[in-house]
Amino acid sequence: MQKRVAGMRENIKTVKNRRQFMKAAGLAGTVGVAGVAGCVGGGSDRGGDKFKFGVVTSLSGDLRFGGEVTRRGYDLWKKTVNENGGIDIDGSSYEVELSYADAKSDPSTGADAASRMISSERVDAVLGPYSSNVTLAVAPIMEKNRTPHISGSAESPRIWEQQFKHTFGTVPTVTLIAQRAAEEILSLDPAAESVYVSGVNGPFSKATASAMRDAAENKGVEVLAYDLNPSDTDWTNVVSSAKSQDPDLHFHGGHIGSHVSLLKAADQLNYDPDGFFNHYGVNTSSFKEGLGDGARGTFGATVWMPDLERSGGKLFGSAADYAEAARAEYDSDPDYTQAASSAAGVVYQQALEELGAAPPLSDTQKSKLVEIIEGASVETFYGDVTFDKEGEFYHNNTSTSPLPIQLQDDNKAVVVGSADSASPANYPVEE
Repeated sequence: MQKRVAGMRENIKTVKNRRQFMKAAGLAGTVGVAGVAGCVGGGSDRGGDKFKFGVVTSLSGDLRFGGEVTRRGYDLWKKTVNENGGIDIDGSSYEVELSYADAKSDPSTGADAASRMISSERVDAVLGPYSSNVTLAVAPIMEKNRTPHISGSAESPRIWEQQFKHTFGTVPTVTLIAQRAAEEILSLDPAAESVYVSGVNGPFSKATASAMRDAAENKGVEVLAYDLNPSDTDWTNVVSSAKSQDPDLHFHGGHIGSHVSLLKAADQLNYDPDGFFNHYGVNTSSFKEGLGDGARGTFGATVWMPDLERSGGKLFGSAADYAEAARAEYDSDPDYTQAASSAAGVVYQQALEELGAAPPLSDTQKSKLVEIIEGASVETFYGDVTFDKEGEFYHNNTSTSPLPIQLQDDNKAVVVGSADSASPANYPVEE
């Protein structure tokens, strides 16, 4: 046995030296090296010239707007890391490849796509879905297959309550973001006395609406209604109900599509409370383009903006540098989900360099990678990323502080509230 192990080690060393020589000679990818590398990686018939990441997100369906935001974040990380030479493993560089699967905004479709991706694509790790309900369906697949999985978007507390060993999230749970931002908005002068809370009846959206309701109750503000609806509801009915109760503020938990539909219905029915607070997406191009001038004045929440002072760390120099790269690539400002999706890639990059294993990864190496990610502290343009190791937010990055924002002139988002860097709020909102 000892002779066999020694022989395997010598073979691995030979393969590595040969790969380095062939890269230097411009012959990387030649038949033979890839086949041997596949054996080294744990039996995969994949070539070993790139780290291959699967991505399961919503590229169609009613959550496609958010799915596209995650895609931009993941793609920008891949483009940038490859332009900077790839991921360094013991002096050899390996580029990143992304393989996408469309969850079609449906949990069961996402789970099936994840299963097929792992069995047929033989990915080294997975970058996760936009939505929480798809993430809740995909995470058990990652557990079964012992595959590392980082989401740059999903925020439902239900994900972290499940204590999934292989799933991590770079965005703090909405329980923290929505409640803290809502409390700040409820403290604006003049203080609101009543609020109408609506939302979509899904894991993320329900948790958002619930956190908004909790914030109002904590502040002693009357909650006139807590109204959850299917994603395909007629929002004019919700607006009619809210208008009849005449709240000071309207809080809504949902995704970009429902935000746009709700505010369009409010405009049609001349429903004008002192302000609307829609937690996610108000700083995305999809929201702004969907409403045009009607987006102005909307409150939202964020954990990142281009002009925040955040440490740069690996790959992107600063928050402003990342935003400049995003604008150059997509001709639009990035929001915190796009940034957090790119940061998920940076976490993988640092963890893989610490692991020190060339692709494709064996099952043992994937398990070690999970251990490294769990204990990692990664300095990024998005902020420091660390993951809770126990408790109700297990494997969630809760270290990033949430901030209330508002779209003001030219639909530019600014921080409002009590922060030192806050701008004056347009409140009560005047068009």
